[in-house]
Amino acid sequence: MEDRVLPLLIAALLTLAAGAPVAFAQDAAVPPDSTVDVIDSLDVEDADLGVADEAEEIDPALRLDGIDEQLQTLQGEVDRLKKFKFSGYIQVRYDVAEADADTVKVAGSPATITPANQERFYLRRARFKLTYDHSPWSQAVLTIDAGADRQARMLDGYIALTEPRTPEPRHQLWVGQFNTPFGYEIERSSSLRELPERSRMENVLFPGERDRGLKVQSLWAERFEATVAVINGGGTGSAEFPITDPTRGKDVLGRVRALYGTIDVGVSAYGGKATVPLTGPDVQLDRTRFGGEAQAYYQLPKFGGGSLRGEYWAGHNVNSDSTKANIVSPTTANPVTLLRPGTNPNNLATDFAGYYVMWVQNLTESYQVAARYDRYDPNVDVEHDQYERWNVAAHWFYQGLTRLTVSYEIPITDRADGAGGYVDPKDNLWTLELQHTF
Repeated sequence: MEDRVLPLLIAALLTLAAGAPVAFAQDAAVPPDSTVDVIDSLDVEDADLGVADEAEEIDPALRLDGIDEQLQTLQGEVDRLKKFKFSGYIQVRYDVAEADADTVKVAGSPATITPANQERFYLRRARFKLTYDHSPWSQAVLTIDAGADRQARMLDGYIALTEPRTPEPRHQLWVGQFNTPFGYEIERSSSLRELPERSRMENVLFPGERDRGLKVQSLWAERFEATVAVINGGGTGSAEFPITDPTRGKDVLGRVRALYGTIDVGVSAYGGKATVPLTGPDVQLDRTRFGGEAQAYYQLPKFGGGSLRGEYWAGHNVNSDSTKANIVSPTTANPVTLLRPGTNPNNLATDFAGYYVMWVQNLTESYQVAARYDRYDPNVDVEHDQYERWNVAAHWFYQGLTRLTVSYEIPITDRADGAGGYVDPKDNLWTLELQHTF
């Protein structure tokens, strides 16, 4: 206590020496024992602080229990967040086509504007995928695409239920909108594919690549996989029925694969009905597809891995050329859609065949080349309607997530020249693409 009284007395004396009149005025208002009161108040404050310090001295065991509870709560939140997985990719392209022209075509009522120029920058694909993985029981997937100069749309939206008693997810049930499980090319992601677009037969027969329904996928043995699906049919890219099914009957398909590591082979089958909408009774036609596939993988010293792939499809499908030739399109004066007089409705569907062969070769970890030839004949009984294409590409990979692609494709088609002959139009295409995945 003496250590505190002495400084206060010295401070009081200095104050009196510095300004006596002010000090005397203050002394008249302050009791003679005010210094003692100040000292006593300090003692009280010290006592209060001592009590507070004693109150803050919580039992260490209780403090650890509180921290542990907070950590458990935080860990639970982190575990729930870890079930969500975000991924996606963006493909930015610049095309240069032989058919470029600085003209705009305006036709129809209301007017449809179609620019002929294809030399431009555009987003081919901009996709965002959200996966909720409640392993090993279930999974929910949602994929959104905003590329190809269109508004955002849903690509994938499905729930996958897994049979949990096996050490790996060998048996799954998918319900929703997903890639049609037919052949190899459809289900291969566009971010991994070595050429800008899929084959012509896939684009025609499975527009949009996706459909709605359910599928069961099972890995029955280490090297044997089977898939069976029931879907609406027609695909989400169908011009007439993209999100609806005009018939109560569903399309059924299946795929069986044998996986040997260096060589994988598979077969697919598809059966269903297609509807051609008309004014009056619609036309129901068979929609059948059969396919075979094979992939062979190898390694080259100093270069890296490579592969040879191929698929062949055949079947019966509605032919767009036949519908244009045999159906009278509606006009403002005659707003009906009818078959031309004498047309056999069965002629709207024809037998088709198509295939592709593809080669891919890695050149170290940073470079890759690819080449493909594909052919599609929508009507095997008619000549000059086939589509052929050569396509080559080179890739440069940067830091694992970025890929720069240069592609050149040469389509070969027959177009009537008006003099009884046919010519191949100039429609070759250069594509420069930058892709980044995340």
